[in-house]
Amino acid sequence: MTFVSFHGAHRPFEFRMLSALLERLRCTSPRRPVRDMIIAGFLVLSATAIVYAEEHLQAWIPDVLSMPEDAEVVMDRAIGSTVRMFSIATDADVEALFADWEESLRTNGYIVMPADGELLQRLIEFSGPGIANAKIILAPATPDDTNLIEFDATLN
Repeated sequence: MTFVSFHGAHRPFEFRMLSALLERLRCTSPRRPVRDMIIAGFLVLSATAIVYAEEHLQAWIPDVLSMPEDAEVVMDRAIGSTVRMFSIATDADVEALFADWEESLRTNGYIVMPADGELLQRLIEFSGPGIANAKIILAPATPDDTNLIEFDATLN
């Protein structure tokens, strides 16, 4: 195990340069500690990223799909440049939600494939601008009876 000392001549060049820069900043603004400004900057950036992620779904999801108010993102993945997977949990009425989504997709230029009557689970399969094919599936019930809705897509 190697221990690195940050005192004196043993400091890496980059660390010495950063220390010198911070010391100069500290001298030019004695009433505002640089460390506090840097920490505040990181906190603001982190909070902004979290709020943005919570407010925006994946870009590929059609804007015509209105998400339920209580939708909670469970999974959000991108595999390579074309495969996307996204899941939400909701207590919304899934039958009404799926009927609304299917109608919204059909009336806004998306091709919705007919559902197979023998399927036991709710499913919407569609394609459209930028989407080679996508599926919205109602997953099996969770132990707490929350509805889990999965979105899978292959993008163009």
